[in-house]
Amino acid sequence: MKVLLLGVTGNVGSRMLPALLAHKHQVVAYVRTPAKISPEAKSKLVAVVEGSASDNTAIKAAILSHNCDAVVSAAGLAATTGWGSQGEFPAIFAAVVQAAVDAGRERGSPLRCWLMSGFGVLDSLKKPNLLVD
Repeated sequence: MKVLLLGVTGNVGSRMLPALLAHKHQVVAYVRTPAKISPEAKSKLVAVVEGSASDNTAIKAAILSHNCDAVVSAAGLAATTGWGSQGEFPAIFAAVVQAAVDAGRERGSPLRCWLMSGFGVLDSLKKPNLLVD
C-alpha cells in the first residue's frame, strides 16, 4: 500500500515511518521542512512533498499525484488539556480529512485515513489535574 505520511519529522511521524516500512508499505512524506528528514529516512521514501499540513488542496494533490491508498497524519500537536488552546491541530485535522474525501471522490475509491497527534500531557478526569501531576 502506498501511504502519504504527514509529519514524518516530528515525534509521532518519525516513529510511524519505520512501522510503515516494516509492514512493507511505500511511504510518501509530506512535510513542511524537507531538510529535517534524515538522509537515512529519506533514502527509504518513495517521494518527499513539501507543503503545509493545513492546505487541503496541496494534500489532495499529493495523494492523487503519487497514487496513495492511505493517509496517515501525525502532523501538529493536539491541545495538552481539554480547556486549553487547540492550536493548529483542528485546522490540520480538517484539511487532511477534506483532502482524503475529495481525493477519494475524484479517483472513485475511498482512502484509508488515520489521524493522530503528539500530546505533551494527557488530561485526567478531574480538572485541573493532569496525569503528569
